Amino acid sequence: MIPRKVVAYINIDHLEHNIALIRSRIGKARLCAVAKADAYGHGALPIARALESAHVDSIAVAYLEEALELREAGIRSPILILGITDPRNSELLIEHDIAQTIYTADSLLALDAAAARHGKKGRIHLKIDTGMHRQGIELENLPAFLEKLTSCRYLEIEGVYSHFAEADSPQRDFTLSQIEKFNKGLDMLAQRGIKPPLRHIANSAGILNYPEAYYDMVRPGILLYGMSPDGSLKAPDGFKPVMRLAASIANIKTIEAGESVSYGRIFTASRRTRVGLLPIGYADGYARSLSNKAMVLIRGKRIPLIGRVCMDQFMVDLTDAPEVIVGDEATLFGTEDLPAGFLTRLMGTLDYELTCGISKRVPRIVCRGGECQ
Repeated sequence: MIPRKVVAYINIDHLEHNIALIRSRIGKARLCAVAKADAYGHGALPIARALESAHVDSIAVAYLEEALELREAGIRSPILILGITDPRNSELLIEHDIAQTIYTADSLLALDAAAARHGKKGRIHLKIDTGMHRQGIELENLPAFLEKLTSCRYLEIEGVYSHFAEADSPQRDFTLSQIEKFNKGLDMLAQRGIKPPLRHIANSAGILNYPEAYYDMVRPGILLYGMSPDGSLKAPDGFKPVMRLAASIANIKTIEAGESVSYGRIFTASRRTRVGLLPIGYADGYARSLSNKAMVLIRGKRIPLIGRVCMDQFMVDLTDAPEVIVGDEATLFGTEDLPAGFLTRLMGTLDYELTCGISKRVPRIVCRGGECQ
């Protein structure tokens, strides 16, 4: 079978460049690379292998299923689960040497019991809620939680952390209050003789905006992939996009002035118009909200999208690009001239949602040293 010409190119050279750029910022702090949600849509396994080759200190995922996928693929780097794991799965955490975020008593006790049965330590990271109010132990509940923790003989407190809610905002007061609360939590642990070697709170936006919050480790996510954490049009200076989404022109037809294109007839030609078909649509993650708004890049030219984006395809206006032929590749996003932020501003969202939404039916092609496979 000859597949349709739609592909997400994953540039490992750019990933390595971004890792080096982050390391140049954070000094002696360790780097925990976040590869949850299929590595933000980039492909968990090829990204994890590249992260391991780049000697990141650890890899973070959201859920146990993601961690087991990496372990089963041979990833041996330390793995931290950021989300909650059903206490009944505690045995799997021990068997596969996976560190777990802990902030509830039932998870704490179940993991300690599982570790005791295996005769080995279970690795945990305590999470303190400093204002995100999504996960974590509130400061007022921390003393009682630590009492339970001291009775657990088979757990190794590898880290303690929190998560910023708006480190990407120009308003700094709330983030500074989160740092203050985190420090109070660390003091409460220290008063009980608990000094985890890894203290961490800085996400991508924290790395860019709050160097005082680097502590022992940082957790970059979207920044690894060369995109902006704050909805900016382009990535922060120096960072390079890891994903480039592309599709090739599958058909070209000409319509007359007054004729319309696609569902709802929201585009009507004002002149004789050369219409190109791209075999990608909202089922692939190219949003319907981009209808009649977006641009693609073909042969160095910005070409307007016309009409409604369909489930499996959309159309572009090639009238002013007569040199474009069937088979020519169009970049949908992922270059300096057409960054992800160009689309996400039109969609009213962030770069995170765009790349995470590129569906599984779009193949990820890994590129390194100018060669793709």
